[in-house]
Amino acid sequence: MRTGEDARIFALERHVREFWHGHAVEPATWEHAPLLDRVPGFATYRVAPRNAGDGWVHVTVGSSVHEERGGTEFFLMSPTGAQAHAETLAMVSHLHSFEEYRLGVGSVIDVGGPWTEGSRMDHLLVSLPYPYGPALEWAPAETGGARFLWLLPIHRSEAAFVVAESLDAFEEVLETEGVNVLDADRAPLV
Repeated sequence: MRTGEDARIFALERHVREFWHGHAVEPATWEHAPLLDRVPGFATYRVAPRNAGDGWVHVTVGSSVHEERGGTEFFLMSPTGAQAHAETLAMVSHLHSFEEYRLGVGSVIDVGGPWTEGSRMDHLLVSLPYPYGPALEWAPAETGGARFLWLLPIHRSEAAFVVAESLDAFEEVLETEGVNVLDADRAPLV
């Protein structure tokens, strides 16, 4: 019988696999990260699209277990299944593992360079999981009440807009413009 963090990680993986039932879900862990010292058992999974034109999803399992209650897991959507996205998730989860850098909806992360090859976007916005809704967002109780949040790639100017104006104002711009979130090199909106 699993207990403690092992039980939570098992339940998180089950939540991911059940949510994306019918998709190929495979481990894609970045094992070179200092994160494993802070969050043992951390992993990332790559979820393959079922249809042409759908995106790949890269999702954490275990980012939340260092928090006593609740906690946050992260996912990002991409036009490719590149292994580099596991590194990005490990970096974000490592940052999040420190109390003073805890991330939540509206947080903006400077990733120090393009989020993926061929992109000009170099920031990630922590957002509600709009593409998937509450069925993904709120994991079952046995996960410790973990919450899955979306890491949306954005431009530096958009990050500045979120900080200066508000998350709501930026989300309104996204909705008005009908942005394709899978366009790895879309033009800046602001």
